[in-house]
Amino acid sequence: MRSLVGFLLQLYLPGIYSLAGTACRIAVAQNVQVTYLYRCASCPASLEADYSALELELYRCVGSRLPVITRNIEAHELEPLRQTDSLSIFHIPAGKKGDSLIRRILDMLNPRQRRKHLHKYLFIWPDARRHQLLRLFRASWAKNLLYGLAITGSENGTFDFDPFAWGGLQVVQRMDGNVHYPRKMNDLRGYPLRFSMFTDPLMAVPRNPVETAGYMAVDGVAARVVGEILNATVTYVLPVDNESYGRCLPDGNFTGVVRDIIAGHTHFAPNSRFVLDCIWPAVEVFYPYTRRNLHLVVPASEIQPEYLIFVRVFRRTVWYLLLVTLLVVVLVFWLMQRLERMIPRRGVTQFQATWYEILEMLGKTHVGEPVGRLSSFSSMRTCLMGWILFSYVLSTIYFAKLESGFVRPSYEEQVDRVEDLAHLDVHIYAVTTMYDAVKIALTEQQYNLLENRSHQLPLEISTSYYQPLVRRRDRRAAFIMRDSHARDFLALTYDSQEERPAYHIAREYLRSMICTYILPIGSPFLHRLEFLYSSFLEHGFFEHWRQMDMITRVGASPDAEEFLEDLGDQTDTPSEVAARNKKVVLTLDILQGAFYLWSVGIGISCIGFALEQAHWFWSRQTLRDLAESRNDLQIYYN
Repeated sequence: MRSLVGFLLQLYLPGIYSLAGTACRIAVAQNVQVTYLYRCASCPASLEADYSALELELYRCVGSRLPVITRNIEAHELEPLRQTDSLSIFHIPAGKKGDSLIRRILDMLNPRQRRKHLHKYLFIWPDARRHQLLRLFRASWAKNLLYGLAITGSENGTFDFDPFAWGGLQVVQRMDGNVHYPRKMNDLRGYPLRFSMFTDPLMAVPRNPVETAGYMAVDGVAARVVGEILNATVTYVLPVDNESYGRCLPDGNFTGVVRDIIAGHTHFAPNSRFVLDCIWPAVEVFYPYTRRNLHLVVPASEIQPEYLIFVRVFRRTVWYLLLVTLLVVVLVFWLMQRLERMIPRRGVTQFQATWYEILEMLGKTHVGEPVGRLSSFSSMRTCLMGWILFSYVLSTIYFAKLESGFVRPSYEEQVDRVEDLAHLDVHIYAVTTMYDAVKIALTEQQYNLLENRSHQLPLEISTSYYQPLVRRRDRRAAFIMRDSHARDFLALTYDSQEERPAYHIAREYLRSMICTYILPIGSPFLHRLEFLYSSFLEHGFFEHWRQMDMITRVGASPDAEEFLEDLGDQTDTPSEVAARNKKVVLTLDILQGAFYLWSVGIGISCIGFALEQAHWFWSRQTLRDLAESRNDLQIYYN
């Protein structure tokens, strides 16, 4: 018996050392953070000498050079999730004996393992045939496994698989000992990729036919460039339920693009979007990402009412001061005439008037009317002259400020905080996902202000994509938008005559959220797509495409694009900038206040004329009645 064991060891040791050495060199070359060695304790082959010897040599070689974690296959129905880069090594019995264990391993592979490009697999399967490897790799690719090698023996070398070969997946023998896990995403050779996209008037404008032609604008161009770089056949898929971003349902399911991604119907969603909190655990996202703020867009403040512009030239405190001044002058004038009565003088006209006569006289002199009668006392004349000079200076200042108000009209106060909605009668339009996103970031009082005015729209409208239809100023329409859409909306509703947008972005944003692209969990395309999109961002392609799209975009006014460029990354223009750029001097809109006053004057004149006519008619009727009564009496006495 001892001689038989020695003979068998001499027969198998060269192959054992070769397989273990190859696997050990691959593991050492990868130098991953965690190396997992999976063993099958319940397999009948585990009792065989060659299997045990290979397993022992593998543990000795790999374990002495790398940090190793040993796991029994029987202990895991599903491969545990991992956060770091790793190498999983599976030892399989030789030849057909390993078919049953291969099926067990394939059932255990987790297709939802995140960051698949960080995790590599190594199958040690002595004497495996090519058709067996083909079944292994096809099933592995179906589980989103991208980097997997199979070692079958020294005479066959190391085998890999190419999922993008012409005609389908093929087994490839790797003769290069330096590159064990080569990149496979450089050329997909027509592999059918399915992109989930939806219409976005700012980021993705559809072309016809959209399923094959794709989209224009920033996200549309980026998706088409990615398809060309990867040499893939791209099909653009619209959500089955016609919803865009997708929302979370109470039963844990999703709608829109998110449902297609999670269900595996599509490979990638190239629309940049903010990801709701309930969606994060169900998808993989790109890095780098951008921050997007959700803003409240309300109608811009109007010019202060023109019929009050004559009153609002001075502040309220100034009007109070002028009223007090007038009353003081009336009182002083009245006291002076009372005191002058005590001083008898010959040939001096004494001016005695009641307080309302004094007030009438001061009012007439203020508007330039001559004084009908005046005291001969120099002190009284001096007081009146001082009032006339004061009135002249006051009128000069008043009309100077009035003209300044015409040239640079003042505006009502803007709504910049959510709490200011309590004084604003508007309907707030937004899709359901917007309200879900801002609810957790606002206080209960703030959210109630939004909810009480909310007009929630279905996702078919696609976030705030109805805003290009708003071409005029609607004083009762407000919106919740992303900052990029809000800036574009301000440009679309720009008023060239007033040189300011018709809407205003509240400076207190509702929430700041990560904006990125999503893929299914465990997507093998994550690393390559993430690299391409990071390159687009770092090399300025996104900014270039955005500028090119801005040039070709049609705004609501010829000055809208210039305004959008000046706006940049800001969310609104300060009021002093709008005042500084104001060039309109006098227009009918501004001068309508004078017409209001003229109408009031005409109305008062008409009322006075009607009273005069009524008084004349009543007086004549009274005289006629008296005359008739007199005639009757005279006839009676005769």
